[in-house]
Amino acid sequence: MTDGGAIRPSGLPLRLVYGLIALGTALTCLVNAFSTAHDLARLGRPVPFWQPLLWEATSGVVVVALTPLVHWFFRQGQAVRDRLVALAAIHLGGALAFSLLHVGGMVLLRKAGYAAFSTESYVFGPLLAGFLYELRKDALVYSLIVSVFWMAGRFGGGQPARIPEADKAALPVAIWLRDGTTSVRVAPADIVWVVSAGNYVEFCLASGEKYLIRTTLQSEEERLRPLGFVRIHRMRLVNALRLRRIEVRASGDFEVEMDTGERLGGSRRYRADAMAMLRPEV
Repeated sequence: MTDGGAIRPSGLPLRLVYGLIALGTALTCLVNAFSTAHDLARLGRPVPFWQPLLWEATSGVVVVALTPLVHWFFRQGQAVRDRLVALAAIHLGGALAFSLLHVGGMVLLRKAGYAAFSTESYVFGPLLAGFLYELRKDALVYSLIVSVFWMAGRFGGGQPARIPEADKAALPVAIWLRDGTTSVRVAPADIVWVVSAGNYVEFCLASGEKYLIRTTLQSEEERLRPLGFVRIHRMRLVNALRLRRIEVRASGDFEVEMDTGERLGGSRRYRADAMAMLRPEV
């Protein structure tokens, strides 16, 4: 990515993206089934319509079932998007895994379908030639699904990531910041970022208030991570719920913008952790 390119914390809701992929797959399979039946009839080899419908339906079912796997490979690619060799390796491996599982799954389903609806047996054909034929198509399908996830994140909006309501109920309404004889009660949601300051850790709140307590950033990270905080630098934690956007630099480092307007630098070492915290609201 070029310097200054932005990754939004969330785009279209993930359920909607999956639904669009499933709908597009279903419509494509239906059109392909009619086209295959028509082409075979035109070539003088007509078959009952249930056969091309079964061929396409079994392929589509497996494609939809494998969508979460493609999403996983997409997220791994996002974490190394500025390293082209690593990005290519991830997606080549993803396309191969997708094709192997797709071919294996659809063949099993087709054999089961033929056993249920016909006295014939489904024959996939020469294994290597058949797989290479499917691999070309599967690579395209994999690329299209990855493109859908990319476009959903890029154009779907830039709302901050949210913790689902079920998770929110488990969060404490407040935590205590203790330094010697002084204790201050604050709401985790009010904390924007936390930074190491020598033998102290400074808590910065949305109100502009700052509290300095004697502790280590490591111990505070252990306490705050379950509350939605993520390390973006060896010296700094941020509240993922207050992230507005992330900008990845050509160097691999990145910058985050909080909902208070503050911009904080992050190092490439912690970028994958920051990306993993950006969960779309579903």
